[in-house]
Amino acid sequence: MATLHPAKKDNILVHLLSMGRGSLDFTKKLADEDPNDPEPPAEEAPDWCKCRVCMPMSSEEENVCCKRVTCITSYTSFANICLDRDIWEVCIKARCDIRADKFNFSGESFRKAAYRQFALWQYGKLGRGNRKVIPACSVRRIRAQYPASDGKYMDFRVS
Repeated sequence: MATLHPAKKDNILVHLLSMGRGSLDFTKKLADEDPNDPEPPAEEAPDWCKCRVCMPMSSEEENVCCKRVTCITSYTSFANICLDRDIWEVCIKARCDIRADKFNFSGESFRKAAYRQFALWQYGKLGRGNRKVIPACSVRRIRAQYPASDGKYMDFRVS
C-alpha cells in the first residue's frame, strides 16, 4: 500500500467527513488499514481453530471456528456485509423503526448490528429460541472494528 503525505491524508479525511462518512477517528482508522486484510492470525490459534484466526472465547460454547482454510473474515462479502458502517446504520435504523426505539449509534450497537448481519448472512432468519454461535474469528474481527472501551463484551445468549 502506498504511503500518503500527512497533509494529503488529512485532506482526504476532511473530504470523506464532509460527505457524512463517519467520525474522524473512524475515518482515520480506515485510512490506516487495508479493508481486505483480515485480522492477523492469533499468536497461537486454539486447537479447535482451522482458519488460524480464532481466539479463545469466554465459554466453551463460543469456541467455534468458521472451519475454512481461508478465514471467512478475509472474504470481500464479510467486509461488505459485516464491517460496513453504513450497513450497520441502516440495520440499526430498521431495527429501531420496527421496535419503536430511539436510534443508538454506540460502539455496542454497531457490534450487535454486525453480529446480526453475520448471522443473517450465514444462517438465515433466526430469533428467540433459534440462536447460533458466531465463529470466534468473526467475533474477533468485529470487535477489532469496534472495541469496547472497557474491554468487556457480552457473551453468547441462547434466548
